[in-house]
Amino acid sequence: MRAFRINEVKVFYDEELDGGGTSFGQLYVPIIRRLIGRSKVCFEAFSGPAFIGFSLLVHGLCEELVVADINPEAINYVKLTVDENKLRGNVRYYISDVLDGIPEDERFDLVVGNPPHFNENTVRNYCRIVKCNEIELLKSYDAGWNLHRRFYLNIHKYLNNGANVILVENTEGSDVKDFVGMINEGGLKYVGVIKPELEDIMQALYISIRGWNVNRGGLSKIVKRLPYDAYKLAFTLGLNIRYKPLIDYISSMSKFYFVWNRKST
Repeated sequence: MRAFRINEVKVFYDEELDGGGTSFGQLYVPIIRRLIGRSKVCFEAFSGPAFIGFSLLVHGLCEELVVADINPEAINYVKLTVDENKLRGNVRYYISDVLDGIPEDERFDLVVGNPPHFNENTVRNYCRIVKCNEIELLKSYDAGWNLHRRFYLNIHKYLNNGANVILVENTEGSDVKDFVGMINEGGLKYVGVIKPELEDIMQALYISIRGWNVNRGGLSKIVKRLPYDAYKLAFTLGLNIRYKPLIDYISSMSKFYFVWNRKST
């Protein structure tokens, strides 16, 4: 068992359950802060251990958090995180196949999620890079975009007027055109694609490095101790000298895009 630390909150998980929430998932924090601000009730769909949702909660971007995942093991870790950090009054969690297990009276102001990024046309290339065992496919593979379709066709039932729905996707697995038809059919207003800015990547990496409980790349232990302004200077220096691990990280984060939708008032 591992723990990802977000300020004083420890998010517990098993490494195989991390589908990117400790890395590119942290892009949500600067993006939501920049474009939307604070919401009352946030919902993380396809949550796994809920790295994204807990980070939004800890960073003051939502007052209440609801999370759901089909995997009971992931929700057991969510329960452990809630209990160990005394968050029971702020967090609700459900074992749910997409939205099927969500009570009908739940209502959300912001919905986020890291759904599987690959369909049958793109998963083969992904599996040449990553060992695609059963857990990996559960995190990564959406046959015929069926999970996306079920999500977009039903999420409107749980939204307050003006609610925002933002899912993270991967350009190596999809194009926004794959989803716009579903979005429209589900009655949402498609706002556009959010591409991470350099400042977003810089802030997300800071959250990730401070959260990981392992030393990655030799510099993590030092960076963990830096205040953000000092870290920002170090990040800028790394850019200027073309520090390869940093350049590679920025490139890897740039392949993710966020599909932004809204329920009209």
